[in-house]
Amino acid sequence: MGDEVWYATIVGVVVLSGLSIFYILYLAKIRRTKTNAAWKQAATELGLDFTPVTRIFGKYRMSGVIGKQLSCSVWAYTESNGQGGYTTFMNYEVRFSKPLNKVKELLTPNIQSKLLEVNNVLKKVVVSDDSINSTRVSGFIRKSEILVQNVKLLIQLAELIITTD
Repeated sequence: MGDEVWYATIVGVVVLSGLSIFYILYLAKIRRTKTNAAWKQAATELGLDFTPVTRIFGKYRMSGVIGKQLSCSVWAYTESNGQGGYTTFMNYEVRFSKPLNKVKELLTPNIQSKLLEVNNVLKKVVVSDDSINSTRVSGFIRKSEILVQNVKLLIQLAELIITTD
């Protein structure tokens, strides 16, 4: 009788472990589906291209051309934090169709005000002659409204700079 209990316990543990793994994978799929829908909605609203992620650890990226003068990319990536964990970062980039000369000289008070607004939301905003970007923004965005808001802020800043040039 003792062997039967032992085998039943092992079978129960194996079945419960299998169900737990299945449930975790199921939850990951639901989360990925919702995230894909949010990124797709944001990409559609912004006029960018997005290919839904199909793998559990797939890379999220949307990109495209805004108007005739700007190209835009948004992507997320994950890296090891060196302590056994991982951190996900968001990156935003808006590129000018042609490099602007001495963009720092174009920073009027109006543009500086917009730059401050963008920097308060995204942090680490860098303006150069060929692009505006914000990289290594900690955290992964799963809400379409926030993705759209962040990209639109960069686009508005870029359009202010272009019209000043």
